[in-house]
Amino acid sequence: MRVLALVPGGIDDQLRFFPIVNQLSSEFKTSEITVVVSPEAKDIYSLSKAVTEVVPYTFGVSNSPADKANLLGIVRDRDFDVVLTGTQSWSVAILLWLSGIPTRLGFAGGANNWLLTKTVPLKADQPLSAQYSTLLHQLNVGSPPPPLTINVPQGDIAAVEAMGKAANLEGGYVLAYPGPTHAGDSYPIQAWVSVLKDFQQRQPDLPVVLIQTSATADPVAAIQAQLPSVKTMEPETSGQLAALIAGANLLISVDSYPLYLAKALDVYALGLLGAEEVDAALVTGNGDDQRLVTIASKTGQLADLDPTTVLQTIWSEAA
Repeated sequence: MRVLALVPGGIDDQLRFFPIVNQLSSEFKTSEITVVVSPEAKDIYSLSKAVTEVVPYTFGVSNSPADKANLLGIVRDRDFDVVLTGTQSWSVAILLWLSGIPTRLGFAGGANNWLLTKTVPLKADQPLSAQYSTLLHQLNVGSPPPPLTINVPQGDIAAVEAMGKAANLEGGYVLAYPGPTHAGDSYPIQAWVSVLKDFQQRQPDLPVVLIQTSATADPVAAIQAQLPSVKTMEPETSGQLAALIAGANLLISVDSYPLYLAKALDVYALGLLGAEEVDAALVTGNGDDQRLVTIASKTGQLADLDPTTVLQTIWSEAA
């Protein structure tokens, strides 16, 4: 069976779809799975063995007729049996209808109600991963999706080992992701400085490393201005990021994709949350759950999470 999945959103949203991809691959042993994703999120699928092909497509903008025709051509050429779509766009629904795919599944609303063969309600109060799982029920797949798992390419592992050797990280390191959450919130710079400075003072022989990406460029620069001894590592691929996380003694991260990767890799991690809610499919049920500890702000605002509370949690877990 050939399956097409249109998955809008960034890296966080793609990782929410990984368990669905793995379940499709497990349930339908001969399935070939193609995913259509935003160009900036395409690379994350280098961590998936279940996906056969990744097609970049920009959702949520006015694509040219040529872009739409190109996607339609790709879809028609592959002769898919089933399509799952996370969109509610009229243009995408029309494109899928024109494609001739016999089973077209998606969330109710807009043109989907008319042009897809089956729809399910989109429930804002449920995690996205759980809602994708309801689409599988339409294929008579009733079991819950498996935990998030990933596969790190050997080439990326070797590259990070070389980077770590050059940066004198062979004895271990604490890794921090000071970027935004999937919702766009950030932990204050001074709070990060307080946490990381305390860590340096208590564990002077264990380097602190900041993950350098386009999303963390400003906070990394601000933190290094106050803590110049903090190191940075800039992974070039999603596989290198995963390998970097896999080699860490501890990851400290806001609620974003590095935290989910740490859980999939069974790495000790501390998640800084603005509220108690977190997508259970991404942070539970895989390996030793005690390796991931989350701490939520009492006010529901990430900026209000007291660094003292964060440090108490770190050192109590280390005791």
